[in-house]
Amino acid sequence: MKLYHARFIQPTMGGAVVIREDDFYLPDIPSVRRQLRSRGLWPVTIEELKPALFEWMDVRSRAWQIQLLRAIRFQSATASAGTALLNIIEGETDSRRRIAFLPSRTVLKGGGSFAEALRELKLMDAPTMAIITAGERAGDLKGVVQHAIEHVEQKGGQYKAMTAALSWFSFDIISVIGSIWGTQFGFIPYLRAQGTKNTDPGAAQRFEQGIQIVSWVNWFLMITTTAIILAAVFLVVSYWLNRHKSDHFTARLMMKMPILSSYLRNVSLQDTSKLMARLLRGKVPLAEALAIIIDSTFEPAAHAYWTECRNRVMAGIEPARALSRWPLSKAERDQIVTIQSVDQLTEVYESIGEERMLMAKGDQRRIIKLGLFSLMLLGGITVITTIYLLMLQNQGFLNSLSEFRGGG
Repeated sequence: MKLYHARFIQPTMGGAVVIREDDFYLPDIPSVRRQLRSRGLWPVTIEELKPALFEWMDVRSRAWQIQLLRAIRFQSATASAGTALLNIIEGETDSRRRIAFLPSRTVLKGGGSFAEALRELKLMDAPTMAIITAGERAGDLKGVVQHAIEHVEQKGGQYKAMTAALSWFSFDIISVIGSIWGTQFGFIPYLRAQGTKNTDPGAAQRFEQGIQIVSWVNWFLMITTTAIILAAVFLVVSYWLNRHKSDHFTARLMMKMPILSSYLRNVSLQDTSKLMARLLRGKVPLAEALAIIIDSTFEPAAHAYWTECRNRVMAGIEPARALSRWPLSKAERDQIVTIQSVDQLTEVYESIGEERMLMAKGDQRRIIKLGLFSLMLLGGITVITTIYLLMLQNQGFLNSLSEFRGGG
């Protein structure tokens, strides 16, 4: 299915004709031509609509998701969800959004359901669509739209917090590495060209030796930091490309890193536990909710937990026993074992999500402290070596100043 824009001739009463334009969502140009002819219209031009990549990505933003869901919730108070969505589509004035809405409009005009139309929009993620689809099946679509809004808002907040933290940390790393490179290729050559202000041959020799030592230290720091950064980039890219392979060496390595593994596990269990609570509250069946969570999580321990839980549930084991396993703590497993209903399971996973959030914040503080200490160490070494060179360069001036004070 593709998007097309057609200009066509429409006959009017009295034998006159007018030129009209409309958008179509059909497999190919001949299909557009056949549909126009079946309506008694004569095609003039038919062009495929191909928005620029960045425009297409920009129009499908998280802000638009929340805006659309809130508009649907508001309008569905007096009409069905499908009618509300069609009214929103017909009232849209942004040309780029009208293009994105075209598949959904075609589905609704053809008698499709609200969930099918929203899926064709390709705006919502899998958990949001699962909540909406389950609500439509249960006849409580208006109620679950609020759960979908909460899900989108929470994911947006987590994304902003992570982006801010990574941006701040990256700025510090770039600043320290920049100072190391600046010292090596800017300040040290400058001092070597200026030479020492001391006329004593021994002082000049000590100055050259000092420059050589500082140069070796900076080379060591440059090579070490560059190797660490390249190794980190390689591991991140390799892990992401093989994120669905739990036996990949990057997954095993990540699970063994002391602080990072605990942080990633807690963050992943926090997200997936809260997502499970939202899916269950949105009347999504347990087996379907587990499948959605498995596709949306990549952290090895959490992915293995949900995969094993789904396998045990599908094997006929009761949910309380199937869901009570590592990496959940003993207290968390004890809570799950006592569940008697879906509502209780929802509350338990909501509680687990809150606990894991607190644990993740503790790990995050430890990671930040470790990063700060590392940056302070690198920055301190750079500053100390720079001061050391300046002292060697100005040793003669300092000695003269000392003699002047002593003679005074």
